[in-house]
Amino acid sequence: MAWVSKDDVNIHYEKIDSENPAAVETLILIHGVGLDMHSWDLIIPYFVKDYSILRYDLRGHGGSDAGKGKRDVKLLTDDLLYLLTELDIGPYHIVAQGFGGFLGVLLATFEEKRDLKSLILMGVPIHYPKEIGDHIAEERKAVVAGQDSMLEIGKQLVKKVCYRPSKEIVNILLHAYKQVKPNVYFELFHPGFGAAAMENLQRIDVPILILSGSEDEIFPPEITSALLNFNHFARFFTVPYASFLIQMDQPVLVSQWIHEFIEKNKVSQRDIISPEAEFKRNLTSQMYSDIRGMLKDRDEPLNHNELQVNIMNGFSVRLNGEKIADGWGKRKAKQLLMYLVIKHSATRDELCDVFWPEVSLLNARNRLRVSLHHLKHVLETSPNINPILVAGREYVLLQGIIHSDLISYVDSIKCISQVKSEPFRKLILSHFISTCFYPFFGFFHSKRRTIHV
Repeated sequence: MAWVSKDDVNIHYEKIDSENPAAVETLILIHGVGLDMHSWDLIIPYFVKDYSILRYDLRGHGGSDAGKGKRDVKLLTDDLLYLLTELDIGPYHIVAQGFGGFLGVLLATFEEKRDLKSLILMGVPIHYPKEIGDHIAEERKAVVAGQDSMLEIGKQLVKKVCYRPSKEIVNILLHAYKQVKPNVYFELFHPGFGAAAMENLQRIDVPILILSGSEDEIFPPEITSALLNFNHFARFFTVPYASFLIQMDQPVLVSQWIHEFIEKNKVSQRDIISPEAEFKRNLTSQMYSDIRGMLKDRDEPLNHNELQVNIMNGFSVRLNGEKIADGWGKRKAKQLLMYLVIKHSATRDELCDVFWPEVSLLNARNRLRVSLHHLKHVLETSPNINPILVAGREYVLLQGIIHSDLISYVDSIKCISQVKSEPFRKLILSHFISTCFYPFFGFFHSKRRTIHV
C-alpha cells in the first residue's frame, strides 16, 4: 500500500506485480461510488497470473483524501491520469465497475491516455433515467440524514449488489461504506454524468467489453446492453448468477472472460477496420435501427376497445367509457355478452347448445347468426377501431380489454381460497361477503356455512 500526492491530496493505491515474469501489461482497477479498492480482493488472485495490477481509492473513499472543492468525473479522471504518469505505467487495460466506468470512458477519449489497450466496463450505469436516478438519490439521502457515513446505505445494499454475499464480502463492503461521507457520495451518485458519457463512448477507438450480472437489480443486463447503440465495436456478455458486483460474485469466470477478450483483441488498427468489422458494424447498426422502429410502433396508441360489463348491482355496459343502454332486452344479447365475457371465446356449436338446446342444430345456428348480428350492432364502434365482437366461421370471441365486476369478485374468492390459515380465511371471507356482496348479504348470511373456498 502506498500514496501519491496531487495538489495536497493523498491518493491511496496498491501496485501488485504479476506472477508471470513475462507479463508486460497492467490492469487498472477502478471501483464504484461508496466502495474502495478492496472490492477487487476476490478477483486479484486470478488477474495476477497474467497481469500486473494497479488499484486505488477514489477521492474521499478508502484511504484517499477527499480534498477541497467539488468532486466530479473530470477531477477524478485527472487523478487517474496523474497516477498513471507518476507510476510510469506502460501498456494497460482499464477494468472499471459502476461509477468507475465514467472515469474509464472519459480517459479513453484523452489524447494523453498513454498506452491504453482496452476498456472493460462492469455494471456501468451510463444511460440511466434521470427521474428514477434522482428519486433513488433522494431516498438514500433521507436514510443517512444527520449521519457522518454511508454505512446505513451499505447495510441496505449489501444483499442487492452481490448475488449471495459471504461474510467476507459483507465485511469488505460495510467497511468501505463506513469510510465514505454523504457529501462525497452524493456528489458522485446521480444520473447527471450520462449524457457526456454516451457521447464519449462513441469516440472511443479501443476495444470495449461490457459485462453485466444476470441477477443485477440495480442496472439490469437488458438496460446495460443498450450501450451497444453507442459503440458498435463493443462486446457485451451477461455473467450468470451475478449481481452488480460481478467481480465478487464470479471472480473466476469474469477474470477468464476478461483475459480472453484482451488476448483476442491484440490486433492492429488495420484489422479493426477490416471488411469483416465493417460488415458487423453495418449489421449491428441496421438491427438496432429496426428494433427502435418496432418499439416506436409498439408505443403508439393501440386501436383497442375497452369494455366494462357489470351485473352484480344491476346490468350495465360501457364501451370506451360510453354507456350502452339500449338493445339488451332482445335476441339474447345480454346473455350472449356475459357468456363471452366469462369464457372469452366459444365455438358456434357450443353457443347453440347453451342457448338453444331445445331446437335442431340448423335452427339453432340460424338463431345464433341473427343474435350475433344484433349484438354486433349493439356493440358497433367507429370504423377506425377494431371490432370488439369477432364472429368467425367456427369461433366467436371478444377482443380488446375486458373488465367485469363478476370476474373481479371471482378472482378475489380464488385468492381467499389460497389463505392457509383456516380462521384467517373465514375472517377474510366474512368481511369480503359483507362488503363486496352487500346487496346480497341476507342470502349469503344464510348460506355461508355451506360455502367452501
